[in-house]
Amino acid sequence: MKTTQEAKRRLIALFAVLAVTALTAAQAAAQKANVVYLEGTAKIKSSAGKLRLADFGSAVTYGESVITGKDGLVELTLPNGSSIRVSQDSVFTYSETGTGSDSRPVLATLAGSVSYKLNKSVGRSPVIQSNSMVAGVRGTEFTVYSGRDGSTLLAVTGGIVDVTGEGETVSLYKDEAVEVVPGQAPGDKYVWLGKELDFSDWNQGKNSEFLADPLAALDRIEAQLASYQKELSALKAPYAQATETWKTAVDHYKKLVAAGDTEAIKAFQESDLFPAEDARATLILDIRYWALNYLSVRRYVLSNMYMEMKSRHPTESSAEIQAFFNRHGELLARYEGAIVPELNGNDY
Repeated sequence: MKTTQEAKRRLIALFAVLAVTALTAAQAAAQKANVVYLEGTAKIKSSAGKLRLADFGSAVTYGESVITGKDGLVELTLPNGSSIRVSQDSVFTYSETGTGSDSRPVLATLAGSVSYKLNKSVGRSPVIQSNSMVAGVRGTEFTVYSGRDGSTLLAVTGGIVDVTGEGETVSLYKDEAVEVVPGQAPGDKYVWLGKELDFSDWNQGKNSEFLADPLAALDRIEAQLASYQKELSALKAPYAQATETWKTAVDHYKKLVAAGDTEAIKAFQESDLFPAEDARATLILDIRYWALNYLSVRRYVLSNMYMEMKSRHPTESSAEIQAFFNRHGELLARYEGAIVPELNGNDY
């Protein structure tokens, strides 16, 4: 009799795990973007940090990136028929923020240029992101250009895009564009007409602006990183409270499983356990979201700045050059200690 009761308890626990696993698998299936066109060299980086060659029919899931070479071009389609075109020498990431009904895809242009043709979503519309802004869209066609200095240019060819930087928002309509500098609000929008921007020329111009005043560029990056850290710090107390609530729920759930009361287990799952898990999971994703934003700026902006200065001044030790390298090191030290612990080894 005791053996039969123990078997029932184990089955109840197993069914609970399987239910959660099935839900996770169903969500993952809806998160795929598929490669429908490919030119040149392109790779997909998994959430575990592993690289694989992109190919026709390759799937890109949440947490993965598409990285194109100097001759590369990748076109993706989302489950709702939206399309994304990752141009040469670019980095695009596909992720999410929130969980359950609050989940939203995050489409990020971290380097280079990415063009989007987004259909209206059944659920919440995606978040569009770069190293210096976030944007909301409403059935829109637009291109995001992400420069070596962290600046962003967003140009709209159809629909509406709300571009936000440092708490201020600018709404763009067809044939309008705006630039966003790291750590600053969006600039004045302007009319955007004619052919697609030559990204290499625009990017070189941003690089020239950086070289004209490297310390000012670092100040702008620091303002951007400070905003990330502020958002992350604000989540720490809610996460600690959510973790305690979750632990308490898990302890009680274990007692119910041990008692073998199927109805009590089901009721507790719905009323306490699953909501506690969801609340904690949402906060974990949000914390990770802001930490990965920092990592993106470090990898695609600060590292570029460092290499640019190092290649141009391999032996020069003037006060201005030395001040740049000192300031660069200070920024890394300050934010590495505060933000990197929220990441894991796969992120690098």
